[in-house]
Amino acid sequence: MSAPRRWIIGRGLLGRALERASSAPIHAVSVPWGDAAATLDALREGLRVFVASGGDGALEIHWCAGRAVTSTPRETVFAEVDVFRGFLAAVAELPDHVRGRLTMTLASSVGGAYAGSDAAPFSESTPAAPASAYGEGKLAMEAALAECAARAGFRAFIARLTNLYGPGQDLTKAQGLISVLTRAQLTGRPASVYVPLDTLRDYIYEDDAAALVSAGAARAAQTPRGTCTLKIVGSGRAVSIGALISALQRQRRRQSAIMLGGGDSRGQALDLRVRSRVWTDLDALARTSLPEGLHRVYSAQLRAVAQL
Repeated sequence: MSAPRRWIIGRGLLGRALERASSAPIHAVSVPWGDAAATLDALREGLRVFVASGGDGALEIHWCAGRAVTSTPRETVFAEVDVFRGFLAAVAELPDHVRGRLTMTLASSVGGAYAGSDAAPFSESTPAAPASAYGEGKLAMEAALAECAARAGFRAFIARLTNLYGPGQDLTKAQGLISVLTRAQLTGRPASVYVPLDTLRDYIYEDDAAALVSAGAARAAQTPRGTCTLKIVGSGRAVSIGALISALQRQRRRQSAIMLGGGDSRGQALDLRVRSRVWTDLDALARTSLPEGLHRVYSAQLRAVAQL
């Protein structure tokens, strides 16, 4: 069986990792994200070209786009949601024989879904309890995808991701604690930590997350038309912020300058341990240990500094 033709929307850590994991050519579209109307025009045209680019095999669309974080204003968050809904409307208008061979994935967020939940570890059956507009937006996108898939008859896979990390993280966003702490070790500049050191997070390496999402999409393609499957995608191993800092310092044998508090920690939960109960055999694809992942991030940043 030939690999599905794949369109990856968004070029963050997950999007680029999915590209590396693909054995078939990737459909690429330039999207002017700063203008909602132009964005939708580009996405609709990209969808037309993707579908018309030949063959009658399986199709995958992976939505990995979005720049919102937990402190992003509501209007900005829901502007991204509106773009996603507009794209889904275009997908729903595809011919039935195309929708019948399409699987669409959405990169969502464990932190967005469970920030207000109690009694960790959380699973897919835990009622979602967002604590920010960011979380509400992610859940709105999940609901929109599930409703559209059921109505239009394509398959869908929602990946609720834990904390994604890896080389090349966008340090201009208020995310990526591992990358921020690593940069502090390299430069000597203090890193700000806005949550208590006993805050628990699950960190998954970018390529592991891509492997899980790819496998989830492939399995979702075997479900009945109109099915939307939700799965938590993480390493299954929680670590405190304090333990993470200690691990980095042990590995590099140097102290980092850490500034505690003083920032915006809205929408941040103390305990975000998770345990997936859906397609649990896929979880073995999260193979990268935290020490190995930390080493890869450090090595990549060191190479970048050396090239300056």
